[in-house]
Amino acid sequence: MMCRHGRTLGVALVVLWPAVAAAQATGGASTDDIARKLADPGAALVSVPFQYNYLGSVGPGGDAHNQQLKIQPVIPFVGENGKFILRPILPLSWNQFPERKHGSGDLFVQGYYIPKTAAEAHGTEVGFGAAALLDTASHDSLGTGKYSLGPAFILVHKTRTWTVGALANHVWSVGGDGDREDVSSTSVQPFVTRNLPNGWSLSFTSETSYNWKAASGDAWTVPLGATVSKVMHLGHTPVSVGLGGFYNVDRPQYANRWTGRLSVTLVFPE
Repeated sequence: MMCRHGRTLGVALVVLWPAVAAAQATGGASTDDIARKLADPGAALVSVPFQYNYLGSVGPGGDAHNQQLKIQPVIPFVGENGKFILRPILPLSWNQFPERKHGSGDLFVQGYYIPKTAAEAHGTEVGFGAAALLDTASHDSLGTGKYSLGPAFILVHKTRTWTVGALANHVWSVGGDGDREDVSSTSVQPFVTRNLPNGWSLSFTSETSYNWKAASGDAWTVPLGATVSKVMHLGHTPVSVGLGGFYNVDRPQYANRWTGRLSVTLVFPE
């Protein structure tokens, strides 16, 4: 047990350290500029989002709930010919179903290379890269027990007031516990964000996934929802705070029916 908790702490430090190292002194970016960049998953902006999710109506009777905190720093590396965006996500869970367990889940890492174009501020950008799901869960019920790899893609179109696009990936298991079910999963996250004055934004999104190894009735997870966010300053540090809600229009039999979300994002502009 001590080894599992030590590994959880180690993984958290590994996830957060590159973002801390890349963070620089706050520049003169306005709250509107920061809000627009936060709406763009391909923006070269160092940030550390903390996303809390309350998963309601879980389990056979729908009377259980799970909670999850995702630590998901965004770490850009900018070169002469393009940029590489690294997006690790470490989930920490407090579950009632399928077991009363808490701890870290599998570390999910996405990386995209986006070639340099004249459309970096306004227009369309397309990127490609890879995704990896690593067996870092502190308990079997919190992870897949597998190491998985696959391709990842990003598409973003930006105007001054709108940001639309999608993230997509597919991962297959390539190793891990031979007694656990293999992984073959597709994820698509379309989004539409309306940028509003004074650092406000309104986003409509889905985090749709398809489990190719599940029975047909349990393969799809299709949440639809919206989030409203506001960029403000805490001292010299810009911070974005968001509230949102999602409803699963399709889901595995015992998955959560709805999700409430609170996000706090620390921003480190150049």
